[in-house]
Amino acid sequence: MEVIYVNKSNRHTFLAENEPSVIALGFFDGVHLGHQQVIKEAKKIADEKQLQLACMSFFPHPKEVLKRDKKKMQYLMPMIVKQRILKKLGVKKFYIVQFDQDFASLTPEQFVRKYLIDFGVKYAVAGFDFNYGQFGKGNMDRIKEDSKGLIEGIKVEKVEFGGEKISSTLIRKLISSGKMDIVHRYLGEHYHIQGKIFSTKNSVEVVASPYYLLPPPGVYEVSITNGDEIDNQVVLVTQETPKIIFSAHNNRLLVDQEDIHIGWIKRLSPGMFTILEEQPSLSQEA
Repeated sequence: MEVIYVNKSNRHTFLAENEPSVIALGFFDGVHLGHQQVIKEAKKIADEKQLQLACMSFFPHPKEVLKRDKKKMQYLMPMIVKQRILKKLGVKKFYIVQFDQDFASLTPEQFVRKYLIDFGVKYAVAGFDFNYGQFGKGNMDRIKEDSKGLIEGIKVEKVEFGGEKISSTLIRKLISSGKMDIVHRYLGEHYHIQGKIFSTKNSVEVVASPYYLLPPPGVYEVSITNGDEIDNQVVLVTQETPKIIFSAHNNRLLVDQEDIHIGWIKRLSPGMFTILEEQPSLSQEA
């Protein structure tokens, strides 16, 4: 998959390289089941029309640029992980557009002309609530009009679970409240993060890599992998400086590793971390 970072200064340099495409539009944080449906619909059209499948996302998140408060935006994953997932879903070209005040001030017609028509887009696919252009005035119902008939817009209807819309906002709320046992219903798998390992005499500490969201302080059952093996363990998430603490026992997968992948399974009662320090790991018990 070709990854292209686009801003107002370099936009013109990519225009000659573009070919007719179907493009999936969205921020795609977490690439949850709703996002995956958008990609699948775009891929279906691309295969039928024999066009290239492209995807366009934006960075930083529009809320970071447009919001009035200074609260830091919480992301579900870094861009490099999003790229890997999109590649697996069949995307051939991934545009990452710099979202700044100048980009936000584009009218819907300007956005469609400069970032879709100029990029060879023939079909644009997005979720039912996707908006574009200044003040979010553009939507999938008017994209054909904004492109003067050059682009066909396909709107993917709401994807729900249990009557609730699947969204990155909902998933962030679930993680922030520690409800790790139900996140997979919306993501399609358990929430995963990557972090760096720091060993001490009595424990192994992991600091999450940037752009991952940690659950609140508490005790959790997690799965860990070093790329070859998977093991289930119990960890403690601290409150002061957020980090993940493993017991000094039964952490052979963490030995001689710099990075580790952690999948969050469920929250446990607070006493479980102390109790299980003296017990075999969950995978060894099974």
